[in-house]
Amino acid sequence: MYVLGIETSCDETSCAVVKGRRVVSNVVVSSLKYHKKYGGIVPEIATRNHLKFIDKVLMLALKKAGISLKEISAIGVVYKPGLIGSLIVGVNFAKALCLSLGKPLIGINHLHSHIYAPFLNNKKRIRFPFLGLVVSGGHTELFLVKDFDNIKSVGKTRDDACGEVFDKVARAFGLGYPGGIYIDRIFREEFKQSFSFSCARIGLDFSFSGVKTAVIYKKMELEKKNKLDEETKISILSSFQESVVNTIVSTTILAAKELALNRLVCGGGVIANRRLRYLLKEETKKENIELLLSPKEYCGDNGACCAGLAFYLHKKGINSGINLSPEAN
Repeated sequence: MYVLGIETSCDETSCAVVKGRRVVSNVVVSSLKYHKKYGGIVPEIATRNHLKFIDKVLMLALKKAGISLKEISAIGVVYKPGLIGSLIVGVNFAKALCLSLGKPLIGINHLHSHIYAPFLNNKKRIRFPFLGLVVSGGHTELFLVKDFDNIKSVGKTRDDACGEVFDKVARAFGLGYPGGIYIDRIFREEFKQSFSFSCARIGLDFSFSGVKTAVIYKKMELEKKNKLDEETKISILSSFQESVVNTIVSTTILAAKELALNRLVCGGGVIANRRLRYLLKEETKKENIELLLSPKEYCGDNGACCAGLAFYLHKKGINSGINLSPEAN
């Protein structure tokens, strides 16, 4: 049984085909190059590119899978959260396919699909309950997962998401977009505590706007004193990253203890960060917590995560119906 997944929540247009948990094809076309000069995603540009490429991406995904549309048993589509224009394109495209093919439609929560990513191409049995961690450009959130149709948020960011604050700090330092890639690339462990930055701690919630402001003010202060050379920039950014990833890891471990969970499943674009992956492995090992990390190729937005979760939900008999509506938040 093949299931098609359609992902258009932000700037990636993606279609994928899965058979069970095995990814048969996964095609992603990003409009990132059109957004770079603006230092962030421009919703209108993203929507127009989805409209331009979605049919081509679908046909390529089917070609790579070596199947026809008639062989698809169900279609999953991300309907929330995301940019409303982008979501409308994907949802309406999926509806048209379902109506013409007479196939069931499964609405997929974008964040929940990130939690499913570690199970793709993985024969390991899915054991519930577990703690889910999503760290991405727009979201930093913890979930109690009793099943993939029984997920409860237990902690989230109160302001900037982790990926968002990386982007803003990188922009202030004249680095490229998306900022997390560049900060991760220049991070040097010997400089991780060169500057004392801290993130607010609010139970199991996150807050990163304060550390963002502190880092930018420190940059301005050193610029005025003419003391901001390249090594100092690297020291500031390394200390900043260490503060943020340490906060994510320590809060996640705290959540696992409070909820008495010994399994942690992580997904989202920022989970590709090398330092974050390292610290998650180290700390979960110390606490005897089983860790499942999203493979790097499935950390970003992609149709495979959507298709995989749709397959799982379809097997449980879940059908969202043709009246599915996109939800931005």
